[in-house]
Amino acid sequence: MVHSYRKGYAAERSLVHTLAKIGYMVVRTPRSGRINLASPDVIAAKDGRLIVIECKSRAKGFKVYGEQLDELKQWEEKAKATAYVGWKIARKGWLFLTLADVVGNNGNVGKKFIEEKGIALENL
Repeated sequence: MVHSYRKGYAAERSLVHTLAKIGYMVVRTPRSGRINLASPDVIAAKDGRLIVIECKSRAKGFKVYGEQLDELKQWEEKAKATAYVGWKIARKGWLFLTLADVVGNNGNVGKKFIEEKGIALENL
């Protein structure tokens, strides 16, 4: 568990720095169940555009559960943010899926799915 947490923290932190280098104002909002508010892992803004990202760093596919999807949806509806699920794939870097794509796939994210629908960082 500790290794998993450190890996996730390191991935989120690297994404924050990468986004900052390309001109975003960005914050990491760690929560790990600590607060009962809609809180994505990363919030970034640039040129009047707001994006929120739920980050995953896994070797294999994963499921984004309803609670996390609902929180991202709240950001889209209330803050007019664009919500993404980001997956840091080992030795490949980050790919992102729109919230609509993840919801449309019942929260399931696998390598084939992200290869088909994934958005590269420079295209966010």
